[in-house]
Amino acid sequence: MDDMAAHVHQCRTHGLPALMYVFGLEGLGVSCLVTQFWREHPELIEGQIIWLGGRRSDGTMVPLGELLTRALRQLGISAADQGATEAEKTDSLHRVWRDKRFVLVVDDIASWAQILSFIPVDVPGAIIIATSPFRQRELEQRGFADFTPDLLPDEAARTLFVDGLKDTAEELEPAIIDELTDFCGGLPLLIKVLSAQIYRRAYMAQHLLAQLQNSELRLPELDAERRIQKFLDTAYSNLDEADKDAFRLLGLLPAEHIGLDAAAAVLDAAESGAAYIRLEKLSELSLMTSRDSKQPRYAFHPAVHDDARDRAMATISPAVRDQAVITWVTWYLRETLARARAISDRWWVSPVANLLTELYDGRVPRFTRSQALEWLELEGLNAIAAVRAAHRAQLHHLVWPFCVALWKYLHLHGLYDAWIDIHLLGLASARAVGSELGVMQLTSQLGAVYLELREFDAARQQFIESLAIARAQNHVLGEQSALEWLGKIAAAEGQFAVALAFYQQSWNVIANATDEQISPTERARAFAILWLQRARAELGSGNPDRALAAAEQAVTAFEPHPTETDNRAKAHLILGRAHLALGNAHTAISVFETAFTLFDEERVEKQKAASNHLIGDAYRTAGDPTAAIEHYRLALDYYQRVGSTAATTVARSIAELNG
Repeated sequence: MDDMAAHVHQCRTHGLPALMYVFGLEGLGVSCLVTQFWREHPELIEGQIIWLGGRRSDGTMVPLGELLTRALRQLGISAADQGATEAEKTDSLHRVWRDKRFVLVVDDIASWAQILSFIPVDVPGAIIIATSPFRQRELEQRGFADFTPDLLPDEAARTLFVDGLKDTAEELEPAIIDELTDFCGGLPLLIKVLSAQIYRRAYMAQHLLAQLQNSELRLPELDAERRIQKFLDTAYSNLDEADKDAFRLLGLLPAEHIGLDAAAAVLDAAESGAAYIRLEKLSELSLMTSRDSKQPRYAFHPAVHDDARDRAMATISPAVRDQAVITWVTWYLRETLARARAISDRWWVSPVANLLTELYDGRVPRFTRSQALEWLELEGLNAIAAVRAAHRAQLHHLVWPFCVALWKYLHLHGLYDAWIDIHLLGLASARAVGSELGVMQLTSQLGAVYLELREFDAARQQFIESLAIARAQNHVLGEQSALEWLGKIAAAEGQFAVALAFYQQSWNVIANATDEQISPTERARAFAILWLQRARAELGSGNPDRALAAAEQAVTAFEPHPTETDNRAKAHLILGRAHLALGNAHTAISVFETAFTLFDEERVEKQKAASNHLIGDAYRTAGDPTAAIEHYRLALDYYQRVGSTAATTVARSIAELNG
């Protein structure tokens, strides 16, 4: 830690950011060293600490885009306020660096490439740390100083062991404490596991000492990895059978963390209270870790997770292992489907809607949108892991409906890498079970993310396939949606005439459909959205009068739909822009203010800033520079906070008005 502190001081002396990476064997205490570094050297920390995990619980790498998204979210920048591409996210991050320093840790990186985009530009005083089980020579070549923790010396190891024993240490002879500490070989993980076995059970000390003395642990050639395995063997052998079963079954799950209800389902416990007893026992013995919250969560240390999984594979029959995974996946699918319905009213193909009813035996619970979002905030990453686990287990009939359910969560959180990844799995599964409707909906959802990323050719390919299936299946909503999205792609490319042609085709599909094919409510909403899309395209093509007429129709069409606050606000934004383009500055101000109020109801900060920006433009056109500057400053505050390139444009407008 002193060496790390000296490196930070040296970097600051030369006006450079401090780049470090810490590596070492699982169980050596790499992450603990980094954590302790902050406690020992608070004078070096000038801002917020951002901690990111570089690997998923199943060992796969977290993509760079997802790491950037999580970093920005921890800085208070919601997914809705972030750019879609890695380049946009990186640019925002670097801009934020300049205004408020923070320390960033990417723990357990799988590749040196995961960290490079986080290196700040011209920000002396910043600290970036990567941790890894292995040496990363590529990082050293890119200016990262390397550090690795040594095995704990005797005095430090004994102190850690006594800390774990707490008041139980007073019941033990000092010589026994010394002998037990020696067996740990200076490895922090082993010290924690062993002390946890004895805490409040002093009688276990002599028993464990005898077990260890009769093992091979005293052989000098025993390396750290084998020593860890022997300790885990000892800890496992002292569990009762029910706890052994729980340890192994939970070890099969690729979960980021485990909640009581999910554990109860897998352990076939009658209620979560029974699962709580098992999880708390494993936590008390340091075979799992727990965190305090309103909803208790438990997790494995990576080395212990590997051990639990290996024991499960060696001792549990394939049928029982498969059933545990099926139970876990089904539980997450069931819970996700019910909440997904609460956060998005986008149509689902009939097999998904039927599956929801089937999983709840016709009694689907109702959740508010905020309740659903809160649950997905906690469980979303596990749900994504469940999709991957279901695909590995070839549970294809569950994989693709799961993707349909997760679409809105992925969109709201900006998890574009995961969105693409699991939708490709979902498409493979839908094709494997011959679900044309599944392919139709998933190609549509996959096309949406490609459009977000401005990969227009890839997006178009998905919607063309979705459209072909919708027409073959006579699925009106699918056909209308695919045509609308093809129009949105054309509009994004600046081909507004093409976009308007697609919107007209989509309109005709709805107009010609029967009430059995599309309900009156769905029909009215689809027409309202198409009015909005037409208004945008007309404005983009330089026809503000037509844009004005279409936007007025959109505003009117959305009025009867109280849940469409966001779209109502967007319609007002386009309406105001059309008025401004036609020279109606005062009318535009009023319309933009309405848009701002609606966006405020939805707490959409990005669009609130856009509204203030446009209000500033309108006041400037109306000849009121004071009011214009006031609204420009409100927009600028947001743009600077999230690292938006629009900050430059607004700052220039303010400077021009100030002379």
